[in-house]
Amino acid sequence: MNTRDNVSAPKSSQKKHQGGRKTIDVLPDPEILEAYDYIVEGSAQQIMDMFVREQKHRHDWELKALRTHHLSTVLGQWLGFFICVSVFVSASVIGVFGNQVLAATVWIFGLSIIVMAGIVWMYAKHMGQRPLFGRPQLRTHFRPVKDQHNPVESGAQE
Repeated sequence: MNTRDNVSAPKSSQKKHQGGRKTIDVLPDPEILEAYDYIVEGSAQQIMDMFVREQKHRHDWELKALRTHHLSTVLGQWLGFFICVSVFVSASVIGVFGNQVLAATVWIFGLSIIVMAGIVWMYAKHMGQRPLFGRPQLRTHFRPVKDQHNPVESGAQE
């Protein structure tokens, strides 16, 4: 019995897991790896090495995305703090050395902008719409997924 006759192509690289989530398998089944190794000696090891390099690449990209997100968050918080301080300091300076009505107006508008930003932040956090507050999501569609209902593949497998 020839090993090549027993090996069938994978129906799809997608598997359905509990909870409705789909994952993409990067590695082929062990039987397929064995068939590759039967055809070209050492190809299974090359596929495993390729998988290790791809996984390291993904981890590096995720680490870079997390660092960028952290830097962006911290920078945004510091800039917001400095804007608030500058509004209130300028209102105080205007009040001490100039017009008290203008200083009160700047103070009230500055405070209202800060309160509005807080309300928007709380609303976005409460509603779960967190594009700026959550962990950055990495793309999962980096590899094309084969169509399970492709008539060409279905006819060839029967």
